[in-house]
Amino acid sequence: SELRHGFSPLSEVFHVYCVFFLCSLLVVRVSTWYQSHRV
Repeated sequence: SELRHGFSPLSEVFHVYCVFFLCSLLVVRVSTWYQSHRV
């Protein structure tokens, strides 16, 4: 747990936002692809 202790709260929040952004981007891309192939 010494590795996590070196992290600052700002980088922790930034990492969470990055993961959330990538997940939302993937969901949007899959939904648009699904709609385009559904027609």
